[in-house]
Amino acid sequence: MKRLIGFGALLCLLALMVGCGGVSSTGTLAYVSNSNGTGFTVYTVNTDGTLTRASISPQSMPAGPMMLQFTANGKWAYFLDKGGQNIYGYKRNGDGSMTTEIDAYPVSSASAIALSPNSNYLYVALPNVQYGSQKGELWVYSIDANAGILNFQANSVVQTIPIDQLIMNSSGTILYGLSKEKQTVVAFTITATNGNAVQSATTPTGPSPSWMILSANGSYMYVLDQYATTQLPTPQSTSTSCPSTNAPRDLCSPNIYGYTTTSTGSLTPMSGSPFPENYDLLTYQYPANPMGGATSSDSRYLFVTNQGSMNVSVFRISSSVQVSPGEPIEITGSVTNTNGVETSTASPFPVPCPASSGTPNCSPGFTVSAGQNNGLFIMDSNASRIYQLRVDLNTGRLRSQNPAYVSGETSSSTPTWITIR
Repeated sequence: MKRLIGFGALLCLLALMVGCGGVSSTGTLAYVSNSNGTGFTVYTVNTDGTLTRASISPQSMPAGPMMLQFTANGKWAYFLDKGGQNIYGYKRNGDGSMTTEIDAYPVSSASAIALSPNSNYLYVALPNVQYGSQKGELWVYSIDANAGILNFQANSVVQTIPIDQLIMNSSGTILYGLSKEKQTVVAFTITATNGNAVQSATTPTGPSPSWMILSANGSYMYVLDQYATTQLPTPQSTSTSCPSTNAPRDLCSPNIYGYTTTSTGSLTPMSGSPFPENYDLLTYQYPANPMGGATSSDSRYLFVTNQGSMNVSVFRISSSVQVSPGEPIEITGSVTNTNGVETSTASPFPVPCPASSGTPNCSPGFTVSAGQNNGLFIMDSNASRIYQLRVDLNTGRLRSQNPAYVSGETSSSTPTWITIR
């Protein structure tokens, strides 16, 4: 019997500064970092929720980028190269192009960068810098307001644990770092007068943390655990136990660790944390290897991209006093059979990876929610695609956009990051 997943409603997304292809757009560009390419593929985000190659694409760079950040004032762009050896600064033109290089700033195997919301500071995580018997540093650069030049603040270096991911809250008061090696989220308070980061709290996570998601309102933190650890039998379970890695998908669910945040950066576990992901109603298989995610910009929904099972789990973020505020409550639904075709309206929802012969294995990961909450973009570095999904704003259910994905710059460009600005 043929099985298909059914989804929810229509999407009307952000749009673009650079229109093309005859599709209307309203001012937003999507920059895709091609780590094995020559720079960035740039798309317009159309009002119908699709991506169209922009007229300024591609943006060639001296090195393949790992990730890209724009200052909030829109003037400057900074990217970390794929080897983590240099940060490149560029002036961002009115049409969104980046043609004037400010400078290149050597770093040492950096893993992540983050910018302050006031456009004054850039933070860099260096997980392999050794000091004594320990390793891991956080560097701070000030940003020249007139020229975008980065100035290294030597007296602000923080010796910390190895950090793989950085997120700053929207007010610029707290910077969070995820350490996979130490299974910890470390928090830094930011000094308003000079941008210095002061380590203020550490919070242990699960045994195999893969990604952290800070809600758009900064109130909640979700840490994804790469391997399944919660035993929850399905109606068709044949397994008997959960091993520590790559657990049987008919028995074991991955974990999502939920926390509420504080003004000092400390994280308080939510009641009921860790939270499992539901199994697929059609396959009776749990999701596998959650490796990316985001919340909607109004903090109503949490999206978790499961790389191993090529699907997305969707949760409503609770605002009720009857359960823990911020608790992720997964979207439920049912299965119907129409003319021999089974459909499901429950989470998880599939990533639209084509299953034709010769197609590279899909590897969905880095995920971005569109600013109007009704769209989702998911990067696939292995297959060189950007998947496009629509969000039903009433139910949180997902369905594939048309087209289901756009291609990367080349079949081997390895897109790793997408920045919407």
